[in-house]
Amino acid sequence: MSIIMNEKQVDEQSRGTMQMLDKLPPRLAFWAGVVVTAGTIFAVGFIVLIVMMFKGVEFPSSGSTTSKTSNSNTVAAVTDVNTDTNDGTTAAAAGKVDLASLRNIQGEGDYTIVEYSDIDCPFCKRFHPTMQQVLENYDGKVRWAYKHLPLTSLHPNAMQKALASECAADQGKFWEYLDTLIANEVTDAEETNSVADEVGLDRTKFDDCLTNQQFKDRVTADSNEAQTLGGRGTPFSVILDKDGNVVDAVEGALPYDSVAQALDAIL
Repeated sequence: MSIIMNEKQVDEQSRGTMQMLDKLPPRLAFWAGVVVTAGTIFAVGFIVLIVMMFKGVEFPSSGSTTSKTSNSNTVAAVTDVNTDTNDGTTAAAAGKVDLASLRNIQGEGDYTIVEYSDIDCPFCKRFHPTMQQVLENYDGKVRWAYKHLPLTSLHPNAMQKALASECAADQGKFWEYLDTLIANEVTDAEETNSVADEVGLDRTKFDDCLTNQQFKDRVTADSNEAQTLGGRGTPFSVILDKDGNVVDAVEGALPYDSVAQALDAIL
């Protein structure tokens, strides 16, 4: 309503101005008319712009193209991308993983899904129950191994939690610790201590491990390996055969059916 009233006011002011111009000398009236006309056009254009903004019209910047908003967090660096592709596609399979480097493993089978993950990544948290379902439905066929890809510029506490989970693994409670972190939606780095108590870790040993960053080299090696294999974000997973060869890769928090389809094509 306020916009309509503004348009009427502009029209009334224009008529009043024209009456004033009729009383001026011709030359002066000419230049005054130019100024008034330009001002009127500017005022109307401004009103139109306001209307378009209220209606949500987007104005692309020079050289840019309009694209749909994606369900992802992206920045320039490869390791600073959380991507939920969620479109059933997989990354190109290539490379090999040393099976001896796999530490945190659940299940049994000739094939292994290695997940490179960021504990604070929302898509990784979404993917966690998917992998739990895979482990249940492919019992005896597929193992699940967890490695780290903390995106510290996006999630400042991700490295701390990765290190804490490895300290828990040192006491044989990696999965219990990780599951509790995710279930409790722990966001503060200090809360990692309360989770340590909750799962029954030796706090003195845990605190020393975390303070000394005992497993930082291990976490860094995981991150480098993920990038070498083509990881562009988290979660990033590769499917290995019994020799450690990458036979397929799953990029993003794909739904269970998509992961199962990839496995069924291999098994």
